[in-house]
Amino acid sequence: MITFKKIKWRNFLSTGNVFSEVDLQIAKTNLIVGTNGAGKSTILDALTFSLFGKPFRKINKPMLVNSINEKDCLVEVEFSIGRSDYKVIRGIKPNKFEIYCNGQLWNQEASAVDQQKNFETNVLKMNYKSFTQIVVLGSSTFVPFMRLPLAQRREIIEDILDIQVFSTMNIILKDKVRDNNEQLKTLDYQLHILEEKIDLQKKYMLELEKKTKEEISRKENKITELLQNENNYHNDIARLTSEIQNHSEEMKKVSNSTTKLKKLNTFLFKIQSKLNSCQKEHSFFTDNHVCPTCTQDLNEEFRQTKIDEGIDQLNKMNTGIEDLLLEISKEEEREKIFITLSDKVMQLNASISQSNFQITSIKKNISDIEQEIKELEGSNPDKKAEFIKLEGLVTEKKDFGKTFAEYKKDRDTLLVASQLLKDNGIKTRIIKTYLPAMNQLINQYLQRMDFYVNFTLNENFEEIIKSRYRDVFSYDSFSEGEKSRIDIALLLTWRSIAKLKNSVDTNLLILDEIFDSSLDQQGGMDLSWILRNFDDKSNVYVISHRENLDGKFDRTLTAVKEKNFSVIQETVSELD
Repeated sequence: MITFKKIKWRNFLSTGNVFSEVDLQIAKTNLIVGTNGAGKSTILDALTFSLFGKPFRKINKPMLVNSINEKDCLVEVEFSIGRSDYKVIRGIKPNKFEIYCNGQLWNQEASAVDQQKNFETNVLKMNYKSFTQIVVLGSSTFVPFMRLPLAQRREIIEDILDIQVFSTMNIILKDKVRDNNEQLKTLDYQLHILEEKIDLQKKYMLELEKKTKEEISRKENKITELLQNENNYHNDIARLTSEIQNHSEEMKKVSNSTTKLKKLNTFLFKIQSKLNSCQKEHSFFTDNHVCPTCTQDLNEEFRQTKIDEGIDQLNKMNTGIEDLLLEISKEEEREKIFITLSDKVMQLNASISQSNFQITSIKKNISDIEQEIKELEGSNPDKKAEFIKLEGLVTEKKDFGKTFAEYKKDRDTLLVASQLLKDNGIKTRIIKTYLPAMNQLINQYLQRMDFYVNFTLNENFEEIIKSRYRDVFSYDSFSEGEKSRIDIALLLTWRSIAKLKNSVDTNLLILDEIFDSSLDQQGGMDLSWILRNFDDKSNVYVISHRENLDGKFDRTLTAVKEKNFSVIQETVSELD
């Protein structure tokens, strides 16, 4: 049970910078009176603002700040739930929102919106709409239950019966159903993709097998081609070797030409030297008749003999040189033949070496290709890798299939739960259980206010009103005073049901100008009797400007204006 203890406010609406404070438990029945604009309904706005962050009347939040002081608007409310004492402080200019539980400040790290939501869900366990249907009944901004759309009627009853959890569960369930459907679509799509991948992998492996055979055939043809090339190189080597042998035989014939040529050149040099000496001596006897050394005349016969001998010797030597030069020329020709043959042999040996290198390369290529063929025929790494990939895809498909089956099973469970959590499901069953008690209480309160009709709500919260138990009426068929009786009866019924269900149980009930609106004098007296005979734990506050109500309540609070600011004055009455 929520037991409201105290509320105070300052710089709130028409209230000044001094706190106005109201003890909410001091009396069972309380009357708040005052002239129009004196601030008697301020307590309503202060209470709803402190609890829900918005006023009761339809005004903007900034308009709650006193228009004269224009700052330091502050409201504090104290209440208890079980053994926990709470204090809520809200302010504007500066903004302030603090919640204390047993003197400890709530964590301020959360946003104000999250903190408010947590406060309503876990502490108050009611929202603004439920609060204004169970705790407060106002004539100005209050929308009676019977004038609410059917959906909002259901929402209020669900809050009262504390079955909004099923609506929350239904919202969560819808998210789960949506997620489940999305997962099923995703899994179905992934399964379809995997099936396509498996088909493509199989086709690829068949194509790979075909290409492997073609590759083996191509490599075998390559080996045949290389073997033919190797054979050609062997033939070339045999031919070149034969040519070398032939050239070697020819080279043997001219192999000593270089030695002979050296000897012949040596002879030539010696003969030429001797020829020079003979030419000098011949020239001396030819050109001289006197000895240059002793200056004696040379014997002419001796001189002529020397000249003749010299000519004969020169002729012989010239003939020898000519023969020698001819022989040298022949040897040089033989030497050229030897060099030419030697060059050819070197070229042929080089060709043989190149052929041997090519043969070695061919053999290596053949060995490599044979190894590649063995790999293609046996444990081909590519083939093995593709097979492992296919196995992986098949395993993945099986896993996705299991997951898909599990999600389908979950979907069936969610669909069953969805049927249960619909408005016509388990909530309707619970509502049907409480409807007889609701209708009974409504009619009891109506009879206490001398309004004898049979009022019934069905599970869709549509009213069936019978007068004299046979004439069927609707809510709009009645006068404003009769409608007010129905509204009050519904308010008191919701409080009783909420207390019975223990979803919303509070000591506070505030009626704003109910006595001043559509209730006649008898209706007001009946309502006063009901309020006085309410349970002992309730603290009822009636806001009114009727003068004839004074003395019918345990306590009277008077709202007056002093120097343009509203203040609350308290008097305690002795009831008649």
